[in-house]
Amino acid sequence: MRNRFTRILLFAVFVVIIGYLFNLFFVHFSGDGKDTPEQALPKDADYEWIEGPKTDKEHRYFFLSNGNYFGTGVVTKNLKGWNTGKGSYSKLPNPLEDNTITSAHSDSKILFGLIKPKGDISVKVNGTKADLVDFSSLDEEVLQLYNVKGYSIWYIDKSKLEDQEKFSIQVLDENDEVLSELSI
Repeated sequence: MRNRFTRILLFAVFVVIIGYLFNLFFVHFSGDGKDTPEQALPKDADYEWIEGPKTDKEHRYFFLSNGNYFGTGVVTKNLKGWNTGKGSYSKLPNPLEDNTITSAHSDSKILFGLIKPKGDISVKVNGTKADLVDFSSLDEEVLQLYNVKGYSIWYIDKSKLEDQEKFSIQVLDENDEVLSELSI
C-alpha cells in the first residue's frame, strides 16, 4: 500500500514539473522573436510611434494611428527575441482646452491620457506625480494631421498607486493650485 502511495505522489510531482517546464518553454520561446523592439511593433495600421518608459525586458510605446486614434503598446523580450505585447487605444478627443484632462485610459499596467499643457504644470493621480511625454519627436505634418500640436501624453504606472480602483486626476500649476480635475 505504501509503495502505491509513493508512486502516485511521484507521478503527481512529475506531472507538475512537466507542466511547469511546458509553461516555461512557451513563455520564454513564444512570439516572432525580432532583433530590436522597433521591429516587433505592430504594422497592421498607419502608426506614429513615440517612445515611452523602458526596462531591459519591456519597452512601452505610445502611438497615433490612422488619423483618429491614440494609445499605448508594449513589446517584451524573451529568449527568442522581441515580441508584441498588449496595448490599449482610444479615439482622439475633440480639441483639448489648455491644462484640461477630459478622459483617462488604461491597459493592465498604466493609466494614461492626453493633455495640452500650458505653463509649468504637473499631473497627479491620487496624489502621485504622473510622467509627461511630449510629441516633439513627431514631424509638423503629423501634428497637423492629428491636430495634436502642443499636446503631451501623461501616464502613471498603476503599481505606484495605493488605490487602483478609483482615480483622482489633477492638473496643478507651479503653486500646486488645481487647474483641472477628473475623477473616475
